[in-house]
Amino acid sequence: MMNSSRKAIQQRFQRCLLIPKKTIRTFHQPAFVNNNPINAIPYSSSFSTSSFQPPSKNIYNAEAVYDNIQIEDTDQTPTSLTRKNDPNAVYVVTGASRSMGLQYIKTLLEPSRTHPSSSIIACCRSPSTATALTSYLQTLEPQTRERIEIQPLDITNDDDIDSLSTYIKEKHNRVDVLLNVAGVLGDSKNTPGPERNVKALDRKWFQSQFEVNTIGPMMLTKALSPFMKVSKKEMKAGTRAHSIVLNMSARVGSIGDNVGGLGWHTYRMSKAALNMGTRTLAHELGRNGIWTIALYPGFTDTDMSVPFQRPGMKEKGMLFPPDFTVERMLDVVENMEQKHSGGLYDWSGIALPF
Repeated sequence: MMNSSRKAIQQRFQRCLLIPKKTIRTFHQPAFVNNNPINAIPYSSSFSTSSFQPPSKNIYNAEAVYDNIQIEDTDQTPTSLTRKNDPNAVYVVTGASRSMGLQYIKTLLEPSRTHPSSSIIACCRSPSTATALTSYLQTLEPQTRERIEIQPLDITNDDDIDSLSTYIKEKHNRVDVLLNVAGVLGDSKNTPGPERNVKALDRKWFQSQFEVNTIGPMMLTKALSPFMKVSKKEMKAGTRAHSIVLNMSARVGSIGDNVGGLGWHTYRMSKAALNMGTRTLAHELGRNGIWTIALYPGFTDTDMSVPFQRPGMKEKGMLFPPDFTVERMLDVVENMEQKHSGGLYDWSGIALPF
């Protein structure tokens, strides 16, 4: 039986989902208890883009400081085309064992997204137990399977980050797109968060939210940014495109859009901090040909959204198929320009207020 606190937070979450033209954040990686994922059995979405009609574009409660990114009825930018046609391009995806991270792997393998000779480094905490990833790789043709390089990575562990950096330096010595997908929310049943009120705050959980959602992506960006530098000479010659740091963020991390509703103190704060990191990195890394972007995917059908789903959401277009979400977010990245670097955007290219 669901306890009263658990039931209350789910009901409040559902009420927020019913606000017209608004969606709520997806939860893209599992929380861990005693180093074990809350949802031990990989969750697989039951529907796809082919049967999905997206909702109206979001309306936010404050003014954004960035321009929107046009993703409909538009040609891709020269930058994205250069990257897509580069046989030596390297894509790094964290949280690749399941859910959103695994969907990024699948979508990046599509011929329309990347060069068939480019490399994708799939990072996850425990490759030996990544059953969903392993099962998917077994379905691929050998030539495609060879493009996927699986590497162990706990983004809260500096030794893991250093090992990945060393591997990339020795194998590729470059990174073209870093997708910081790994993150944690919890389910308020097996974990202290997401919190319904300030009374629920827990110090260790508070720290873990920042370790995974904020510090981890920033430290990984620090380690890999030397491989992401692109010279003006390379860009002018069209031999290499701007590199991209993509951080998975959340609508609830927007301060300007926070006009009430759910508590979720630690998750909100960790994502707000990540948004600030994304923008600050844009100023610094932009001098080296690196762009950054934070993305809000919408409420997506992944294992971590399951505790907050209810009947009828799919039929009402309130629950996004993972393939739709990832396709749209990559569309946003492929159509971004330098003026968009550092911004916070949703799945439709709309700029969110910070």
